[in-house]
Amino acid sequence: MNRVLVIQTAFLGDVVLTTPLFRALRRRFPDARLDVLVTPAAAPLVEEDPHLDEVLRYDKKGGERLGSVARRLRGRGYDLIVAPHRSHRTALLARWIGAVVRVGFRDAGLWWLYTRRVTRPAALHEVDRNLELLRGLGLHPEPEDRVLHVGYTEREVEEVERVLAEAGGEAHEPLAALAPGSVWATKRWPAERFAEVGRGLQARGLRVVVLGGPDDRAVAQAVCAAVGAGAVNAAGKTSLKALAAWMDRVRLLVTNDSAPLHVAAARGTPTVAVFGATTLDLGFGPFHAASRVVEAEVECRPCGLHGGRRCRKGHFRCMLEVTPEEVLAACRELVR
Repeated sequence: MNRVLVIQTAFLGDVVLTTPLFRALRRRFPDARLDVLVTPAAAPLVEEDPHLDEVLRYDKKGGERLGSVARRLRGRGYDLIVAPHRSHRTALLARWIGAVVRVGFRDAGLWWLYTRRVTRPAALHEVDRNLELLRGLGLHPEPEDRVLHVGYTEREVEEVERVLAEAGGEAHEPLAALAPGSVWATKRWPAERFAEVGRGLQARGLRVVVLGGPDDRAVAQAVCAAVGAGAVNAAGKTSLKALAAWMDRVRLLVTNDSAPLHVAAARGTPTVAVFGATTLDLGFGPFHAASRVVEAEVECRPCGLHGGRRCRKGHFRCMLEVTPEEVLAACRELVR
């Protein structure tokens, strides 16, 4: 194979969980050109990946037409397309780009448009499910493939240090990060409980930084106000790529089941994750040993692959039954 394209235009966390596939393909095809197609929002997460030659963007939310993308990529001469994303749109795009070999999952939308189809084992972690696509090429996943990667540059380090300096932070001050946001409402542990955890961490000598994107500014401000003096609201103040730099700067992350969980895993940051609507059985749990998941045993979990906009039962027990004391206990196990 001379030119290889991976199509992964799903959510941010899904893109991070695809990075081991880049590594695996590069090891098998060291002299090939290896590109990835992602959304503009996700591109910063893979721009520093050493296994990729180019990061291509498809602005599907911005109205870019599928045919236009296909025409843009057809001239690049890809002879292999690998598609961890299972959407109908991805299968059509792979077909229209014109690669002779197209590898996808048997349960993907429009699966018959792939020339080679692979079973997606439900019991595996998403990292390992993605690596199963190698079998469509007659290859086998290896333990050394199972490595996440999210990189950053000195520019992102400067972003982080600027925010801390503006908040009156000291150069080597021990930090703990809270990430209370999520696209899905049923994945959000209540802000006041994040704040209670934040107060507990500050009592142990860790300054709290609340992370998130521009859409998380309000909840971050609420958490900071409830934590009290010293808490740093960094939501929307640094770029997405800087999230990896934050993970190298903090000693601990407390998060929902959202993208920061997977960036932390890529950087090896100790992480406590609160799971509500989703469960580990879905295959998207933390992918590193220095992690703990805190969850409540509620019979209606999981209520969907991604959670939802509201609790279908109306009680939200999956989150309300997770206590700050449980989360702080998990924090103490990781940071002593």
